[in-house]
Amino acid sequence: MIGVSLAYDWLAGREGLLGDVNTVLKNLRELGVDSIELRTVFLRHDPLEVLRVAEMLWKNGFQITVHAKAHSRETAIEEVFSPISEVLKNLRQEKLTVVIHPVRGDNAAMLCELADYRDAHGYPVTVALENNRLLPDKSEGDCAATVLDAVIAANRKNVGICFDMGHYAYYWKKNRVGEDFQLPPKEFISRVVHTHIHALNGLKTHFPLGSYELPLQEIFERLSYKYFGVYNLELDFPRFKDEVSNLYAALSRSVEYLKEALPQCARVYREIQKHFDGNFENSRSILKKNKGCCCSLLGASSYLFNTNGYRWCMDPSFRHAYELAKAPHGVEESLKDLELILITHSHADHFEEATVRQLANNDTKWVLPDFMKEKAISYGISPEKMILVKAGDTLNAGPLTIRVFEGRHFRPDTGKGTRAYGYYVTAKNAPSVVFPSDVRDYSVKNLPELPQADYCFAHVWMGDRSDLADFGEYPKQVAEYMLNFSKKNLIFAHLYENGRKDSQMWTKSHACLLEKAAKENYPEIKTVIPKIGEILKLM
Repeated sequence: MIGVSLAYDWLAGREGLLGDVNTVLKNLRELGVDSIELRTVFLRHDPLEVLRVAEMLWKNGFQITVHAKAHSRETAIEEVFSPISEVLKNLRQEKLTVVIHPVRGDNAAMLCELADYRDAHGYPVTVALENNRLLPDKSEGDCAATVLDAVIAANRKNVGICFDMGHYAYYWKKNRVGEDFQLPPKEFISRVVHTHIHALNGLKTHFPLGSYELPLQEIFERLSYKYFGVYNLELDFPRFKDEVSNLYAALSRSVEYLKEALPQCARVYREIQKHFDGNFENSRSILKKNKGCCCSLLGASSYLFNTNGYRWCMDPSFRHAYELAKAPHGVEESLKDLELILITHSHADHFEEATVRQLANNDTKWVLPDFMKEKAISYGISPEKMILVKAGDTLNAGPLTIRVFEGRHFRPDTGKGTRAYGYYVTAKNAPSVVFPSDVRDYSVKNLPELPQADYCFAHVWMGDRSDLADFGEYPKQVAEYMLNFSKKNLIFAHLYENGRKDSQMWTKSHACLLEKAAKENYPEIKTVIPKIGEILKLM
């Protein structure tokens, strides 16, 4: 989610440098900004006015965060919570992040007291302690270390770090002269719940992105994987009003620069935040059909099927969508009509504990590899709901005939991998579908003896890194392997998986390489690269 800090007094209708509030907000929404941080909300601000500003932002489609000001541990509770008291009573978003700077004294104790007050009142507030340019006593030093120590010592739920990247860059430039820039420790990064992003002009902070100094790409490479918060621009317009002719243009260019700088995993998380719930409901609509054959992607390699009214699923898993969307938390109810679930192997993007535990409460039957029985029981599936299979088995479930074959999830060079099964599924008056599942060995020797399928679901994988310029023989090998299963239709999936880092994430561009290789090998082949939530009619 992209955010922008805007001066509270300007938002409240007092003087500011950006011009008309409504025009700026409209333009920011069009740029893709989703969140506005109120900077700074002081104790002196009227709680009803703060609510009015918040309601204006909610009406314009934004979520809000708040930059508050605490002067001391003793005054922090009143300074943080009093001015936002009406906002908390009328909150129109699930939670509110409130940022404060560290104070002189015991910051861990202050965080605990803020958390106690929050919990006693049931406020859905995340408190973020920000690393400042200077230490709390205004001396030079590593404020990031001070903040991390306080957050670790507090050890409270929904208390974390606001990573101010500009202030951190200032610390290195001012205090570590001649040393190579280093990112904060892993423990710091793992506790980040909010960000402030701005560039340096010399040793002056809060300048626009692009034209000024900030090692943004280096920071993002470490931060973005499993960071689900706001990427929040924090520009200070009075600081550069004499250097930049058009302040709003500088802001909009910074937003565009930030959007371009986001790693692929952050883009995936943003897509989930915006569209997962709607995509899930679109996928689920196929459960209402009583005839015809169709499928839809629930996730990167999770599929929902309806075969002439018989409702079944393959490898349901939602991963980090639990942190970003509502739908995954309700799948026990929303997928209660499933009659059968097939599982290929035990990896979390195919057999995820949080999802399995919900679905295990329903009457749905589970087709599971025989080697997964113990794990399935530990995840809450009762033995009477299991149909345990082994390679070479053929079973009937409702109208489906399912043939089981050994998967190829082991690497041919090292032998490392995990055991998996593939499935070949047929039904009367329905097309045949085959799932080789995740494949690591694309050799065409000793393939299972199966009839050509009408559709093959091909999972994209071409080695340990997805960020290569050349994948060598992989595209040709993958295409040849999958064409052995079907020369009619290939459906490429296993893309934009929200549990992968950028260097291991497969995207549409990779699927297009395989698509091209398949058509070079067999020009008549039809190919599809579906999106999550898209419905495919299987003819």
